[in-house]
Formats: sequence, structure tokens, C-alpha cells
Amino acid sequence: MKKLIFITLILTLFLAMSAFASRTRVLTMGNNNTILVDDNNIWQFPSRINDYPGLAIGELATGDVTRFGVHWRYNDDNPWVLATYFDNMSPLETDDLMGNELTSFDLDLLDNRRIHLFYGREMGGNAFGARLSITQSGHDSTSTLPVASIKESFGYYQLALGLSDAARTWDFALNLAVGNWTDENDGLVEFKSDGYYDFSLEGRLFWTGPNLTHVPHAKLMLSKRGIEDFGGGNAAINANTFTGTMFELGIGQVYTPSNNVEAVLDFGFMFSSVKHKFEDIVTPANNLERTDKVRTIPFFKLGLDAEVFRWMDLRFGATSFWNRETDDESTIAVAIEFKDNLSRNDTFLGFGFHWGNFHVDTYADPQLFLEGLNFISGANQNMNFQISAIYEML
Repeated sequence: MKKLIFITLILTLFLAMSAFASRTRVLTMGNNNTILVDDNNIWQFPSRINDYPGLAIGELATGDVTRFGVHWRYNDDNPWVLATYFDNMSPLETDDLMGNELTSFDLDLLDNRRIHLFYGREMGGNAFGARLSITQSGHDSTSTLPVASIKESFGYYQLALGLSDAARTWDFALNLAVGNWTDENDGLVEFKSDGYYDFSLEGRLFWTGPNLTHVPHAKLMLSKRGIEDFGGGNAAINANTFTGTMFELGIGQVYTPSNNVEAVLDFGFMFSSVKHKFEDIVTPANNLERTDKVRTIPFFKLGLDAEVFRWMDLRFGATSFWNRETDDESTIAVAIEFKDNLSRNDTFLGFGFHWGNFHVDTYADPQLFLEGLNFISGANQNMNFQISAIYEML
């Protein structure tokens, strides 16, 4: 449960050897998108879209192309960049910040991932960028069955704004997202939204040396999920409110001892908390309050990118989060507290392939090397967990 809280709150989201890399590359280098300069930065710092015009990017996972986008460049005299991305993933659902679905619709949620739009241009000597992500779908049906009508919908709308200086020595981003839904049967409300939003601020600086760059960074995130249960009546019978807070402070370093080797290390501290308040309007004795906290003291993110051949790079990565996790739960009659002290570690293996303007980054399954190719081992695992493919159009 704690891991789900942590993943949900960390949106949750710097001297690369290759000018164009990918989401897969920063993941296999220890999930280091915050301190690596990479085209994947645009999802975290939208102003970086100005540095990556003329790209076509595809993300592949779970046997499908999960995302495809193109970066368009306009007006050579006063250039600006527009990027359009489309996703092919399962519908985005409501969540309670603890890894659970917030609402319980009668019908399955329809595909709702509509579009991601990026815009960027130089303004007043600085680089400005914005991203708009739209998610929305719904049902509205009537019948002569006992339930005469069902009206259900969910929308989530995200606006991210970013700013970078002309020399790219700092990046800053603001992110605001709001959600809403409808859940009605026979014209009566079953569940009603009582606040659904995410807000974050983050920034990073670059202190550059001959072959070592330090990258201090910080992030603050606030979230709320509120829901009222009407039970098909005219008044709420209970309410659940979830509020989340996350703060992160760290400093990373990028070490480039040669033109074909790059090592990265990020070190920092993180605090995340989700408070759940259940209010039973009919029977107040059932009221409940719960607080789940994760103090990460500290975290490490380690990565290596090294050239093996002119056309292939080898990548390793690891993350280690030293967590102190606390669950506090209380009712009118009972108070319970759980405490855990543990380390959550992950490791990554990846490869980068380059053929002219075409780049492929892979997140490889180590079993491929331990057991051999399928026709040798008889195993049925995939070669890679995910792949990113990039083509430079300019």
C-alpha cells in the first residue's frame, strides 16, 4: 500500500551524450529525468520543447505502440514549436491517491485519452513552453429496464507551464490539473465530486564544470480527492476526502569523463503524506481518519550510459529509496499505528541503438541473457519491457 501511495504522489513528472534520447533512456539510467538533459524533459519542464523541434517519437510497450508524437517547427524568422501526442493505453480512471479507484461506475469507463498539445517559443530572452493534456469520456443511456437511465462520465484536464533562461542554466515548471465526473441513475446522483485536483511546482539549476555538473532540484505537490455518496437519494449519506502532500529536495551530478561515457547520481530527501477522512453523516460513530506517511531519508538514483560500438550504447540504472513508513488510523473508539523501516530498490538494464537519424532505446529483460533467445531456451518472455523510437526530421 505504501508503495502505491509513493508512486501515485511522485508524478507522477543533464548532459546527454546523444542530443535526442527518450523516456526509456532516462528510465534505464536510474529514472533520472530530473537531472538529465533529454527530450523526455518536455513532460516535466515544458519549456524544453524549444530545444527539440523536428522529432517523431514512438513509445512501445505491452505489445503495442502506446504513444506517438511529432514536434513541428514553424516560422524560421521567429520560430515556435508545436507538438502533438496521442496515447493508446487503457482509460485513465479516478483514483484516491492510495492506489484504489475512487468511484465505482456501473459501466466500464470508455477510452478517454484524447490528446497532449505542446507549445513553445522564445520570449524576452527566455524559453517559454506549455502543455495541455485532455482526458474525457462518458455514457448517457436510457432503457425500459428497471434502471431507466445511466449517466456516467469522467474528465481530467492538465495544464503545465514552463520557463527556462536563454543559457538553459535553470528550468521552472508549474502544473495544474482538475478532474470531474458524473454518476447518476434514473436522474438521481449516486456519487458526487467534492474536489479533484493536482498542483505542483518544481525547478532545477545547473552548476557546470569541465566534466562534472551539479543539479540541485526541488518539487512541491498538493492533491485532493473528494467524493460524496448519495446512495441514489437526494442527500449525501457519507463522504470521503483524500488530501496528499509531497515535497522533494535533492542534488544530482552528471559525470562525463569522456565523450562516450556518462554517469549520473541523484541524492535527496522526500516526504509524502495522504490523509483520508471518512464522515458517516447517518451514523457519526463510524467516522474514520487515517494518515499514511512516507519519509524517504535519503533516496539514490544511479545511472550509466557507455558507448560499446558507434551504433550501440549500454545502460545500467538503479534506484534506492530508504523509507520510513507510518500508518495512523483512528475511530471514535480505536487508534492503531503501524511503522515500517525499509529500502525499496529497483535496477534497470537498457541499450541504445543509433543509425543515422534513427534512434532506438530499449528497457531490456535480463532473462534474455540468462536463459538465451526463445528458440534456444524455449521461454516465452519478451526481449524488452518497453522501447522508445525517435526519428530526427531536421
